[in-house]
Amino acid sequence: MTGKRRRVAALIAAVVACAAGTAGCAPAPGTGPWPAPATGPVTVTILTGTDTSISAGDTPVRSGDTGMYSELADWWNAREARITGIRIRLAVVDGGATLAHSQMLAAAQAGDAQYDIYNLDGQWVPEFAAAGYVRSLEGHLATNGFLPQPLASGKDGSGRLYAAPFTTDVGLLYHRTDLVDPASPLGTFDQVMRAALQARQKDPAIRDGYTGQFAEYEGLTVNLLEIIRGYRPDAIGADGTIRDPAAVAAGLEQLVSQIGLQIPGSELSASEAQSFTAFATGQAVFMRNWPIYYNQIATATLPGSSEVARNFTVSPLPFPSVLGGQDLAISASSPHPEAALKVISFLTSEQAERCLFAVGGFPATRTAAYAANAPLPAGYTAHGYAAVTGSPLCGDKPGRQLRIGSTILKAIGKAIPRPVTPYYTEFSALIQGQVWPLLDAARQGHSIDLHGSVAALAADIQYAVSGHAPISPGGTLQPPSTPASTGSSP
Repeated sequence: MTGKRRRVAALIAAVVACAAGTAGCAPAPGTGPWPAPATGPVTVTILTGTDTSISAGDTPVRSGDTGMYSELADWWNAREARITGIRIRLAVVDGGATLAHSQMLAAAQAGDAQYDIYNLDGQWVPEFAAAGYVRSLEGHLATNGFLPQPLASGKDGSGRLYAAPFTTDVGLLYHRTDLVDPASPLGTFDQVMRAALQARQKDPAIRDGYTGQFAEYEGLTVNLLEIIRGYRPDAIGADGTIRDPAAVAAGLEQLVSQIGLQIPGSELSASEAQSFTAFATGQAVFMRNWPIYYNQIATATLPGSSEVARNFTVSPLPFPSVLGGQDLAISASSPHPEAALKVISFLTSEQAERCLFAVGGFPATRTAAYAANAPLPAGYTAHGYAAVTGSPLCGDKPGRQLRIGSTILKAIGKAIPRPVTPYYTEFSALIQGQVWPLLDAARQGHSIDLHGSVAALAADIQYAVSGHAPISPGGTLQPPSTPASTGSSP
């Protein structure tokens, strides 16, 4: 071998060794050795946000269970704890995703060993992984059977798995079948707006052509990403940077141009719940929302909801949905990672995923969970210890959401994740801080410098995803670099 070839071979070997975390290279965060399994009884504590499932099943283990998280935990504690010596405890953070993220982050930064598992929104996984707050699951979790899109949500930017896909979520287009012509094309945002206009001309009493989530919170980021990706899927890169400012401005223009027309100004304070109410009461022709609202619309008892329940359908969005959902990650400070892994394997098993979807209403992370006619699980078959059978995991009464399982799967197949970056919260805050004032200016009839605002946003995002978000002296994100409004129109 020549000297040149030896140097190339040595370089390749060093790169391979570095990727494996050896040969003097710093290992990837969360890849250190796991402590030995506990020899006595263990309680695994899961820090989680609020459970929003629609049902805990018809035969709950504990009277008064209000959601599928508690149902699954109680079933385990009643049946599996005696076999494994492991109990599950839920520590619930009420108050929404922002508060849940703050408390989980504070616990992780403090190295709080009382929490073994974090139930993270998918977009938070890269942040916790990069900081070394959670353990890598590479080589520890069996991943066969998961849908590829939810499985990817538990990975960092390098593709290393740090969290198991617990639930997933995907935007759907709800619409009134009695108001929208069946021949109307609904393949783009513009086509949906035209169909909304025609429907409102048919019934002037309809207030909203389209209802989505346009208040100044994460919902706005999601809705905007979806509309922009409908114009050009890669206009915003996988890391959140703006690759094509002109395409982003053009996509944003589609939304801005409809404020006050098919999207009324009141939508600027709308979240998922407000969108549901507007659609379920017959005030909107179209609605962008999550699958869990299908069952709620079909069973709503609000004024006018019975007519809507008889005359609505759902389809995938006319643009790639943003993928939602939650992932289970093992805290780097947990003294019992092996026990935590057994709990995660249970909560993401085919049986638990079937319960989460068919009864709880959460879109599941496994294909098998969507089978229309399969019975609900009569137990749990675990690896390494005795199975529990003949004890229903979540009863025997599935919800109406089974009717749209194929639609959900189709939408998941087209979905695109949120940007994969440890600085996603900064990215989203910048989006909201720049875009919501634009929409508000449009509502008030002001002229708008879209291209200037997008250019400023691109610069701020580039700075943010490099770990240097512009911070004000008070500790909050600074206002956008360019004003959203440039004065009143004639």
